[in-house]
Amino acid sequence: MVTEWSPCTYGGVASQVKLLSKWLIRRGHEVSVLFKEGECKCQNAIKVKAVLPLDYHIVPPSIQEVKCAIKKIKPDIVHVHHSFTPLSLIAVRASTKLKIPCILTNHSLPPTNNINHWMGISYITPHRWLLKPTLVTAVSYSAADFIKRFLGLKGEVKVIPNAVDTDEFKPYVPFHLREDAILYLGRLVHRKGVHILIRAMKYLRRYGIRARLIIAGKGYIEPFLKIIASNIEDITFMGVVKEVEKPRIYAMTKVFVLPSLAGESFGVVLLEALSSGTPVVATRVGGIPEIIKCGIEGILVNPGDPIELGGAIKRILSSPNDWLVMSKQARRKAVERFSIDRVGKIYEDAYLEAIEEADKHRCE
Repeated sequence: MVTEWSPCTYGGVASQVKLLSKWLIRRGHEVSVLFKEGECKCQNAIKVKAVLPLDYHIVPPSIQEVKCAIKKIKPDIVHVHHSFTPLSLIAVRASTKLKIPCILTNHSLPPTNNINHWMGISYITPHRWLLKPTLVTAVSYSAADFIKRFLGLKGEVKVIPNAVDTDEFKPYVPFHLREDAILYLGRLVHRKGVHILIRAMKYLRRYGIRARLIIAGKGYIEPFLKIIASNIEDITFMGVVKEVEKPRIYAMTKVFVLPSLAGESFGVVLLEALSSGTPVVATRVGGIPEIIKCGIEGILVNPGDPIELGGAIKRILSSPNDWLVMSKQARRKAVERFSIDRVGKIYEDAYLEAIEEADKHRCE
């Protein structure tokens, strides 16, 4: 496994690498995780150094060190997560040079909704010309379409969704024992739309909804969010939440909200909420509509509209019967479609496919 970010740190890609690695190890596979940013004390984690003493993802690692690390591990296959970090690019190239089968998984969409703007940029980046993995996968159909167009791929991009540990994230708490609270958990950056959620709270207060808003996470927009939230009652900023605390927080709140404006290829937090039996209110951007069916596990709204967002939250909080139906549907979908047991087996099949494809090319 190759990931820019340590599997022991905060973030969607890191959490998926950690979850998949642990599952593969339980299945009897040997797994090493190569990373550059952050720290990790796991025995199978190997950190490569950046060319400059800066722990930031845009600073590339040493090409030779990455190649030597992969060569020393002698893997049957290299699985690279995220398509647009320097480590990803170098790891795919190193695998190609070493003639080791390689899968590249795209977790990303552009930070704006105009994908066509990024197609022109693709011709002046090294990715289109240097990324030649054996197999390309993506976490959603929108992410698959983007990476196929960005890299100019002619073959299929296999869609393999993100996964959740449905044994860890469970609906521990029934509706009548849950706190009357709304949860946002994720990075505090503009494109996540948390400022729209705070504005929606004003609408909810006018209509007598007293539910507390819990905002968990960190990011550059946090000071601004605290300013606009200062004149609204019952908004709590929790900061970064430890992984071990997440299941309890999801299971204690009544609604999870993801008000993203753009760039949401999947949203691991949606799976964690679904698995916890917590109905979701989210926006119709990126891959979110591929996960949440409006009116079934939650409600979808247009991005950037605080009144529509507030109305959707109000609808779920005001009807215990609707909440119960959505909660059951949410848990069912998480178990049936996104459990790590299901997704892990799909990746095992993809690994075998990549190895067979590489063997076929060697024989030609």
